[in-house]
Amino acid sequence: MKKVIFSLATLLSASVMVAQSNVSTVDQSGDMNAANITQVGLANANTTTQLGAGNNAEAIQGSDAFASRNGIVTQMQTGDKNSAFAQHEEDRNEVYQVQVGNGNSASSTQNLLNFGGDNLSEQLQEGNGNAATISQEGAGFFGFGSSNYAGQGQFGDANTATTSQGGEENFSLIIQSGSFNTASMAQVGDVNVADQRQTGEANLGTGEQWGTNNTLIQVQNGGGNVATSLQGSSFFDSRGGVVDQLQSGNENEAYAQHEEDNNTIVQTQFGDGNSASATQNLSFFGGDNITDQLQLGNGNVALSSQEGDFGLFGQGNLAIQGQIGDENIAESFQNGADNVSDIFQLGDANFARDTQFGQGNSTFVTQIGESHSSTILQNGTGNAAVVTQSGSGGEL
Repeated sequence: MKKVIFSLATLLSASVMVAQSNVSTVDQSGDMNAANITQVGLANANTTTQLGAGNNAEAIQGSDAFASRNGIVTQMQTGDKNSAFAQHEEDRNEVYQVQVGNGNSASSTQNLLNFGGDNLSEQLQEGNGNAATISQEGAGFFGFGSSNYAGQGQFGDANTATTSQGGEENFSLIIQSGSFNTASMAQVGDVNVADQRQTGEANLGTGEQWGTNNTLIQVQNGGGNVATSLQGSSFFDSRGGVVDQLQSGNENEAYAQHEEDNNTIVQTQFGDGNSASATQNLSFFGGDNITDQLQLGNGNVALSSQEGDFGLFGQGNLAIQGQIGDENIAESFQNGADNVSDIFQLGDANFARDTQFGQGNSTFVTQIGESHSSTILQNGTGNAAVVTQSGSGGEL
């Protein structure tokens, strides 16, 4: 656990440039204050504390020739309309930004020009109308930018958190508690992990990862939430990826998309009016993908599409959808070879549809309840369909 020790001195405003292993401390109380700190070298530290309205804090560590390692920037603001900006170059740097109040904005940039790694950025905001942005570059011409950490926590209303990372083995965490929050994350590289968690109403979570062996987790608890996870592109790079989305509440929506092969999607929804949709192997590329969707509640809809045909790319896919509740609809579309679609529904007025093109495909549909309907279309050789329906009003 990294610790930051605060040592505050009273200053009205400051503009400081220092060299290696220096410490800058700025403490401002009042209105219309500004702090501009520039440090070049190794093991520099800056702490800025502002109390009041209309304050501006800026800390830049690094350049010329990128010198910035083992540096620490800490910015704490309490009041209205504050803004905080921190910039690092190279590696092993840390940024801590804390804002309490209304209309605050925090921004952190690390690994400029793809140099650097092992950097850390943490942003905490309490209040209304806050915005947080973290950018950690990498995976460019020089290929640096690995093992970075980005953490964002927002507690309040109408907050927005955005994180972008380039490189390998990076980690992004976004936690939002309140109303009208928006979380957006993008990672370019391999073996990256992203975790986004939202509690409240009308939240929106979006995650996008380009590369191999990435993991994307989104958890939403509340009403009107939307979670979207994209792994792959541009130009198809997504292998060994995992998407796990969990929604608990009302009117939630989950969508996951994969390209290429060996990817896994797991989506679980608890509540009313939920919808889950998954797409893998866009345009016939890929294989051995898995889709698992479970919904407990009323009015849920689950859709899964796994591609592959003509050249039989996308073979060996598995889609399993289980729904317990009322008025659920589960549809699985598979194009390719050796695909398996298993749909289980327990409740009332459920609808199941399986469509498969290729060879060696199998579907298993079991519906227990009333007014169920199942439609299966198979085109190819070696396909098998088993449908079991219990209750009244069933139809094949």
